[in-house]
Parts: sequence; structure tokens; C-alpha cells
Amino acid sequence: MTDTAAIATLKDEQAARLALDELRLALGNTRPNKFMIPCLAALICVMFLHWETPLTLVTWFGIVIVGLVPMQVVVHGFLRRQPDPGEMRTWRTRIVIANAFFTICWSMLAPLFWIHGDSFNQVLVILILACTLAGDTALMSASRPLSTTGSIVYGIAIVALPLTEGGAIYNTLALVALCYMLYMYYLSRQVHNTARSMLELRYEKNDLIEALERSKQESDIARVRAEAASRSKSEFLANMSHELRTPLNAIIGFSEMIHSGGFAHKTEEYSKLIRDSGHHLLTLINDILDLAKIEAGRMTLHETDLDLHVLISECLTLMAARAQAGWITLHADIPANCPKLHGDERALKQILLNLVSNAVKFTPPEGKIIVSACPQPDGSFALCVIDNGMGIAESDQKRVFENFGQGRHDIVTSDKGTGLGLPIVKGLVEAHDGRVTLQSALGEGTRVTIYMPASRVVSAQPLRAAS
Repeated sequence: MTDTAAIATLKDEQAARLALDELRLALGNTRPNKFMIPCLAALICVMFLHWETPLTLVTWFGIVIVGLVPMQVVVHGFLRRQPDPGEMRTWRTRIVIANAFFTICWSMLAPLFWIHGDSFNQVLVILILACTLAGDTALMSASRPLSTTGSIVYGIAIVALPLTEGGAIYNTLALVALCYMLYMYYLSRQVHNTARSMLELRYEKNDLIEALERSKQESDIARVRAEAASRSKSEFLANMSHELRTPLNAIIGFSEMIHSGGFAHKTEEYSKLIRDSGHHLLTLINDILDLAKIEAGRMTLHETDLDLHVLISECLTLMAARAQAGWITLHADIPANCPKLHGDERALKQILLNLVSNAVKFTPPEGKIIVSACPQPDGSFALCVIDNGMGIAESDQKRVFENFGQGRHDIVTSDKGTGLGLPIVKGLVEAHDGRVTLQSALGEGTRVTIYMPASRVVSAQPLRAAS
């Protein structure tokens, strides 16, 4: 749809909504009619007992009731249903027809009650019809089709009746009636314009309120984001100031000792401490830079087809010394015909190393860590790191994936880390269009599963011995 067609459609919908609201406003004024019309018709019948037979009076009263019923049925259905703009034409047609039928029935007063040669009777009939026209103008002017119907039917009646008598006086009376009808029509247009302006102002007010609410919501969201950014900055400074100062202080302190020459016999030991502190500092900086790239959306993947046997084996080899130092067993559970994965080798290694490192950190001596890989029924692929360590409380499981987020299980270990490992894992997995799940319970170990989409599963490899 072109912009011009879209604008035209929008204008049509707005016009239809306005027409419906005009109908609703006009018909809302007629709700008392189901009681008032029969009462007024009965009183008029009493007034004309002097001129008309009971049969004529009952006939007109019955005609009025017959005309009133369909009008009330349509009005009740319209006000109860609250139709949408697409139904506007259908409902407007129904209501205009019902209203025209009722006005014709009420106007039967003219031919039934008009008595030739009786001026008092004639004035009374014209007066009743003129009052009816004025009342119809007041009630129906919000909707042009309804007010026009009443103006035409009642106007014709009060103009035509004097003309049936003839003569200068009656012709003048007909002219006065015509001027009165035109004036009532003018008033109905003025009332209609006022009602339309009121509805348009209501729309503008509602639109303004909605715009203000949207602006407030956007402002609240922006405020929450700004507060979150401020908290993140504060948390970053609070966490990293200590993490960065510790290895830097060690590097500076031990290098000054070597430089002073007073501890020549411990040069090798101090050099090792400086090297370890430098590696720790480099790891911290790399984690910060990786996280910054991920959050900025600047992580570039260098994708190749990866052999998971080789990848997992290399990761476990890198972690073997640390696991042996903690008397922890590392085990790989990989199918012999495991398919290859299409992804970034460095990123997938970092994912596995972070997960295995966390598992080693929180697994007690003589514990066991299993790294498994297996295809899923839906075509995706799962990499799991399972340990039988201390586990993570359910209340902490969301927090550990937040930047610098640490669970309460961190309190029991001296090597708390920075809280960046799992957020980096989550970011790298999502960069591969995958997802991470965590299942854990205190004292029952932890299972972290990486699900890679089916689009990254390349093919099954030839059968080979499991590692």
C-alpha cells in the first residue's frame, strides 16, 4: 500500500469513527423516548377528544407505537454493541430508515387530526408539529442524517397543511412555516458543528493524553536505563579497582625488590610472582575488553568448521593441571560420530574454558567434571559442562549471568573472580545465535548447557574412538 493510499484509509477510518460517535451522541439523547413518546401521544389523544372519534385516536396512537418499536430496537442494539468504524455505513442506514419510519408515523397526526374550517384545531396541529420539529432538532442535531430526516418530514407537514386550505392567511402561514423549517434546519447545522467540534476536541485530548503517557513511559524507561548504566559503572569501578590494583601492586612491589638488589637470592621466585600477576592482569583486561565488545555489538566472529573432539580435548588439556591440583577428575563424553560445528574457534574455546574453570573453582577435592556434546532431536546441538560441586541457589541463578554478578556460593571460596565469566559465555553464545541454560541446586552440583542452532551443525564425522 502506498503512502497516499494509507493516508486515505486512515482518513476514512477517522471519518467513520466520527460518524459513529455522532450517531452515539444523538441516539443517547433518545433513550427516554421509549417512555416519553407513548405518554405524549396519549396526552395528545386526550387533547383531540373534542374533534376526533376514539377509533381515529386509537389508530394514530397505534401507528406511533408501531413506528417507535423498530427505532428503539435499533437504538438499543447500536448502543449495546458499540460497533467499529467498518460497520458505520450499515448501522447508519438502519438507524436513518428506522428514524424516517418513526417520523412518518408521528406525522400521521396531520392528515388524521386536521379538520378543515376549524382554525383552533388547525393551529393546535401545526403547533404540535412545530414543537416536534424543535424537539427533534435539539435531540438529533449531533447526527446530520438523522436531523435532516426530521427536518424534511416534519417541515413538509407544517408547510403543506396550510396550503390545503388556501387563501391569503393560510398561504402566509405556510410561508411562516417554511421560514421556521429553514431556521430549524440552520439551528440543527449549528448544533451539529458544535457537537462535531466537541468530539474532535475530545479526540485531540485523548491523543494528547496517550502521547503524554507514551512520553512518560519512554522517559521512565530511559531513566531506568540511565540508573542501570550508572549502577553498572559504579559496580565496574568497585569491582575492577580491587581486581586491577592487586596484581599491579604485586608487579610493582616485587619488581622494586628485584631492582633494589637486596633480595637477589629470591629473584626467580619474585619473577614468577610478577609473571603470574601479569597474566592475571592480562586476563582481567581481556575479559573487560571482550565484554565491552559483546555489549557494543562489535564482536566479530571468524567462523570455521570445528572438530569438537579436538576442541574439547584442547580445553581439558589446558585445565588439567589446575584440576589435578584440586584432586578433580575431568572427563569428556562425546559421541564417536559427533558432527562438526560452524563457529568461532577462539570464542567456543573461551566458552568451554570459562565454564570448566568455574566448575573446577566450585568443585571440592575428588569431585568430577564432565564435558559432553550431543545432537538434539530438533537438529540443534548441545554442549554441557556438569560438575558435582556445591551448586548454586535458585535465587542466585539469574544473578550469575549479570555483569559482575556473583552468587552466595562465591563467599565460600577465596578465588571469587570478577563475575564476568558467565556474562561473557552468554554473550558469546548469543553471538552464535545460541542460548545458555543453567540447572543447579545447593549441594547437588551444576549443569550448564549451551544450545547451538541447527544451522551451525555441519555434518557427522566418520566413526572414531571417543576420547
